[in-house]
Amino acid sequence: MSARMSRNYAVMLVAVSSAVFPLAAHAQQAALHKSTPRATAMSAPYFSFGFAPGERVADITVTDIAGKKSTLAGLAGASGAVIIVRDAECPVTQRYSPRMAELEKEYGPKGYTFTYVDITPHTRDASRADAAKYGLTGRVILDSDHKVVNAIRAASAAEAFVLDSRGTLRYRGAIDDQYGIDFSHDAPTTSYLREALARVSSGRDIVRRQTDAPGCVLTTDQKVAGSARAVTYHNRISRLVQENCQSCHRAEGNAPMPLDNYKQVSERRGTIEFMTKSGRMPPWFAHRQVGEWANDRSLSERDLKDLITWAHTGAPEGNPKDAPLPKKFVKGWNIGTPDAVVAASDTFAVPAQGVVQYKYSYTKTNFDEDKWVTAMEIRPEASKAVHHVIVFLEEPGREPDARKRKPGDPAPQGGLSGFFAATAPGTPAMFFPEGTAKKLPKGAWLKFQIHYTPNGTEYTDNTKIGFIFTDKPTTQEVQTRSAAQTRLDIKPYEKDQVFIAETTIRQAGTLLNLFPHAHTRGQSFKYELIGPTGKDTTLILDVPKYNFNWQTYYAFKKPLEVAPGSKMRVTAMYDNSKDNPFNPDPSKTVHFGEQTFEEMMIGYFDFLPSPVAPVVKVDSTRKSGAQ
Repeated sequence: MSARMSRNYAVMLVAVSSAVFPLAAHAQQAALHKSTPRATAMSAPYFSFGFAPGERVADITVTDIAGKKSTLAGLAGASGAVIIVRDAECPVTQRYSPRMAELEKEYGPKGYTFTYVDITPHTRDASRADAAKYGLTGRVILDSDHKVVNAIRAASAAEAFVLDSRGTLRYRGAIDDQYGIDFSHDAPTTSYLREALARVSSGRDIVRRQTDAPGCVLTTDQKVAGSARAVTYHNRISRLVQENCQSCHRAEGNAPMPLDNYKQVSERRGTIEFMTKSGRMPPWFAHRQVGEWANDRSLSERDLKDLITWAHTGAPEGNPKDAPLPKKFVKGWNIGTPDAVVAASDTFAVPAQGVVQYKYSYTKTNFDEDKWVTAMEIRPEASKAVHHVIVFLEEPGREPDARKRKPGDPAPQGGLSGFFAATAPGTPAMFFPEGTAKKLPKGAWLKFQIHYTPNGTEYTDNTKIGFIFTDKPTTQEVQTRSAAQTRLDIKPYEKDQVFIAETTIRQAGTLLNLFPHAHTRGQSFKYELIGPTGKDTTLILDVPKYNFNWQTYYAFKKPLEVAPGSKMRVTAMYDNSKDNPFNPDPSKTVHFGEQTFEEMMIGYFDFLPSPVAPVVKVDSTRKSGAQ
């Protein structure tokens, strides 16, 4: 696959990490699929893990119709395994059978094995005949008693499961988006399974790790899934650490305390328990009961309980054969080779200690036309000393004092508009959905706002931003908007001070992500969407404990539809008391400003306006029926 093609497959974590299907008629299936990976039951006879992407699959023994026994993990070939749930009487299974025969021929030679879990009340001969009818040559497991589908928490027929060569579940969900119970398209637009196989083969992370599989709904009984297994480092904890910690905590990462192996993790288990139980790590601050997020980095209750249980039972290492494949981290650009790289015009010397106020650098781009950005990534050179970077579209030289500005001169935006990109430790690169992009105007100025945090070592930094441009006409422009309050008057020595801002969204469209921004006195932040009539108000993001140290965006798992005339309301609470450990000076009245010792209240959001239908002009002079 070419680099350009792989970019087209990429879907931003910012927007959509799970597939969207017309499943209104399948609420039961959606509820089942939504709930099973989040199951929190921990005691026998439940499996505590083995059915969510990133976990090692269940340790159960299966026997195929030829009498050959294997564990689920043992089904994998040199590259991995594909497991498909089949129901011969389900029309979705029937439609996808020829597709599976094609995928066998394409990926079998690449080291993947194919196994079909047949839940039809078949005899072995009937099951064998059904597979042969479609030219399927993979192993067939007769699962009339649902032993396998219970263990993997399968939600529907025609659901696909991809394992890597170490038995880690890397993807579960739809084969593609062509067929479902109530739809059948001419061709697929997104091939989820093929995309997952290509990424596993190349050692890359899978962006869409779980989708809804719109086949015939299955009834599974989790109580008979099998005996619970002991949690060890190699079969469970190593994968939790890979998934949630190693993006920062590794030998070449930008965080202290590398967690690359058993010795490092076991020795730090007391610290890990404290940080995870207190909610400090992984850094994620949205309320669990409000919204579903594609980039959710929080530990589930099930994950947290397994982690603490392991730490309290002597941190058993387990069998090294159960260990996952080492995670590959890109040393260069995560978006691939950029089409263009723009550097801050200034190089900053970061001191070893003290407090560094925000640094600003302006760079003028030299593109000879408007550019449409489909992916972008900010890379500081001194990443260990960078708190966050925000890039704005704003030219230099704007006079901050209104009394000195000449008539017609633009005022500084102060972060209120022009927001283009941001990064903080652990923030992934930004990809936009297929057919959408952000506009980078011809001759645009980029303003880099960089917040450095000295950590005992001197650094030299020249931050850069890389862009991938689309080579296709862009149908929709991703727009960053905001609801902001600039009239801040935060009184000294007081906490729980509330400020509100609203903005009207006049055009229909979808919300892709939310990015709340305040400074060190920020206490909490929430977003509410108010319907056009003003009668319906929905809480869409609640950050009860805002933390300035982590500039985090919240990407909707399913983009949120917005009716024209709706309002976005943001509410922020500030703590200017002595009890706030981050407060630089509780004796000061604080107003709006860009520096850390000042305050901000900006509720950014990325919005995708719906395409406007062209206006058809009618010649009023022509009579109906005239030739």
